[in-house]
Amino acid sequence: MEILYLLLACLAAFMAGILNSLAGGGSFITLPALLFIGIPPVLANTTSAAVLLPGYLGSVFGFKKTYRTIQIRSLIPLLIITLIFSVGGAYLLINSSDEFFLKFIPLLIMAATLLFIFNPSYGGEIEKSNSTLLKKFGLSLVSAYGGYFNGGLGIALLSVLSLDSEFSLKQISAIKSSLSLMITLVSVSIFFLNDFIVWSYVFFMMMFSILGGFLGARVTEALPTAYVRRFIILVGVLLSLSLMYLNYFN
Repeated sequence: MEILYLLLACLAAFMAGILNSLAGGGSFITLPALLFIGIPPVLANTTSAAVLLPGYLGSVFGFKKTYRTIQIRSLIPLLIITLIFSVGGAYLLINSSDEFFLKFIPLLIMAATLLFIFNPSYGGEIEKSNSTLLKKFGLSLVSAYGGYFNGGLGIALLSVLSLDSEFSLKQISAIKSSLSLMITLVSVSIFFLNDFIVWSYVFFMMMFSILGGFLGARVTEALPTAYVRRFIILVGVLLSLSLMYLNYFN
């Protein structure tokens, strides 16, 4: 049974790494797997974040071709915002129960997906100064959310980053991977220092998460932008609907 649990955990980490590179939502693969193995919910949440951390690193390396088209200095303000607010989110988690917050996750993911679908910046309806301000404000909220609960982080980041049409969708996907890495690195460091990670299976799952993240990033670079956008929307809708069913009707 231990071998079967290990295989299940590694497969979940691999699939989560791919999904996080493409659209986000990998936590909703690893978290149920860890719960099935028998890890308590809050610790499963923090351990899932630790497992997916190397996958975000794999995604960053996988997007190396896309990063050549981005001015790195434009990412510095975004990284600073994610650093500050993810610390707050992580400390909020380790000092509270996530049961109440979990009720709002499906609504948050659905709202992020709808924002991505009906983004006003695609039609040029928001001036650049206003869209940039909205992006920074939204990124602050998403970073705190990601520090607290990693699930759906990719969808939320994609939605916020797409408010500003400065970048193409593939560039946004690459930036999303960098910001996801920063948010998760900060939160996992805090979880580690406060002994909130269960290390059973973690190192095996990390290796498969890296492979999945790298593969997902290469697939994203190869696919046409329209396909990437449709997949992101599909993942967001399915995640929110499935969580609504689990939280409200089950």
